[in-house]
Order: sequence, then structure tokens, then C-alpha cells
Amino acid sequence: MKKTLIAGVAALTLLGGAYGIQSVSAAASNPKSVETKASGGHLGKKLELASQYKDQIHQINQQRKERLSLRSQIVDKKDQLLDLVLEAKNSGNKEKFQQAKDVKRQVKSMNKELKTLMKDGRSDRKSLKDAVKNGNGSEVFKEVIATQQQVNEKLKQIAADLDKLIDIFQ
Repeated sequence: MKKTLIAGVAALTLLGGAYGIQSVSAAASNPKSVETKASGGHLGKKLELASQYKDQIHQINQQRKERLSLRSQIVDKKDQLLDLVLEAKNSGNKEKFQQAKDVKRQVKSMNKELKTLMKDGRSDRKSLKDAVKNGNGSEVFKEVIATQQQVNEKLKQIAADLDKLIDIFQ
């Protein structure tokens, strides 16, 4: 019984291997049809659109790099500020908290403005996809770039206000 089972498994393995070799050789004999399908279609259209709006895409990517760099700086400043605030709290210095009150309000209002700008940026990017499909993407690219520049400016203001807070708590 065991011998027939082993012989059956061996036969299936050999037949499966032979069938796999035939299917691989059949696929390798007609590679031209695969290439024509890959060069046309959806990928070709995307590459064509990317080449048409190459400069705008580079500008958007540059703005994104700047935004991420500013976000990283803000996180570092908030970390430093946390240590300073805890130190001031433990020392019982209430004057520093009174001095920082106005700057904190400014940061809070700027964060609200930043949130609306980010929502506008998301809606601009969604409309950009539709505009590029319709062929009139250059105007919408300008709007997206302008919105991202506003976001970066707002982040610079927030970073400056965090520097003010750090100076107050030092």
C-alpha cells in the first residue's frame, strides 16, 4: 500500500514537472505579444501625462520635501518645548506660563488655519486627477502648488512661534 502511494506521488510529480516545462516553453516562444500589451494601455497614458506635466510634478515634489522637513523641525521643537514646560511646571514658575499664553493662542489659531489649508490641498489634488484626465491640468497644477506654498508658509510661522515659546520657557 505504501509503495503504491509513493509511486503515485512520484508519477504525479514527474508529470507535473513535464507539464510545467511545456507551459514555460510555450510562454517563451511568443514573447512579442506580451511586450505589445505592456507598452500600451494604462501605463503608457500615465507616462505620457507625466512627461507633459514634468515641471509641475517636480515643483509639487519640492514643496512636499520642504513641508516634511518643516514638520520634522516642528516635532523636534515640540519635544524640546515639552521638556522645558515640564521643568517650569516642576519649579512652580507661573510667570512663564502667563507670558506664553498669547503665543499658544497664536499657534492654536494657526493650526486651525493649517487644517483648512490641508483640506483644501486634498480637494485640489482630487480635482487635479479629473482635470488631467480631461486635458486641462495646468491651471489646477498651479492651484495645487499655490496651496502647498501656503501650507509651507503656515508651517514656517508655527515653527517661529514655537521658537518664541522655547525662548520664553528657557
